[in-house]
Amino acid sequence: MTSTRKYILPFTILLLISTLPFCKKQTDSYTPVSSSTYYPAAVGKYIQYRLDSVVFTNFDRDREVHSYQVKDSIDAAITDNLGRPGFRIRRMIRDLDGTTPWQDNATFMATVLPNSVEYVENNLRFIKLVTPVKNDYYWEGNSYIFTGTTENSSSTSESPYDFYFKWNYIYQNAEQPFVVNGTTVENTVTVLQQDQSTGNPVAYPASYADSTYSVEVYGKDIGLIYKDFIHWVYVVDLTLMNCRMVIPGEPVNTPCPVGLNCDSLAATKNGYAICDTITPYSYNGYGIKLTMMEHN
Repeated sequence: MTSTRKYILPFTILLLISTLPFCKKQTDSYTPVSSSTYYPAAVGKYIQYRLDSVVFTNFDRDREVHSYQVKDSIDAAITDNLGRPGFRIRRMIRDLDGTTPWQDNATFMATVLPNSVEYVENNLRFIKLVTPVKNDYYWEGNSYIFTGTTENSSSTSESPYDFYFKWNYIYQNAEQPFVVNGTTVENTVTVLQQDQSTGNPVAYPASYADSTYSVEVYGKDIGLIYKDFIHWVYVVDLTLMNCRMVIPGEPVNTPCPVGLNCDSLAATKNGYAICDTITPYSYNGYGIKLTMMEHN
């Protein structure tokens, strides 16, 4: 063995040994962030929001936004339908200016588990948060909801909740600040639940379209601080009106006799039919936006 190799070998072993404690320390220092960090639940806790509700009026053609104040308060510890401890949430509502008395509006339920937070609304159970809370971690948040759709086929039975099928919730901007109602919440996590659309009613008003967007933001030691949900389906119904015949040698736009097939009648006279096409349309859907105003 040369003198050079005699010195290199002990030095290499010493270097490896000296790095072992450092590597172990790095591994041991990681602690997964629990979902309950962003959903602290206790009787008496409340969050007050501005609620902007999207509705479609004028035969479901026009979009309107109705705004209110709502207050979600945990008013009781209960047991959910699976026998697990949970919390009942009471929602009260009043006008946006806060001049009218609070009135009961709805009741929800939250179940805070060691590795997830479940939320029941309108008898639908959602998995809102899971552990660990970190960017790009995803899960199927609507797996409890019957959507009438299976993995390998189209709808097997009708369900008004088919649009909830196979949503992958995903964490974004974990432990980052978020500005809500002019106030910065320093530590938050965003849950993008769905962002999907088909068609464009403005550019193509005679074609089918739909859109679903859902996102929630949770503040550390606070709970839900922001929510934006919108779902609609745009449907058109092409209708032929005021059909006329164009027959060679006859006055232009001869009206079709009532009760007869205009196109067939025109063809027997070596002509053709023209009709006015109208496209009645409507939107089927709704939207909800919650913006935190205050909390305890």
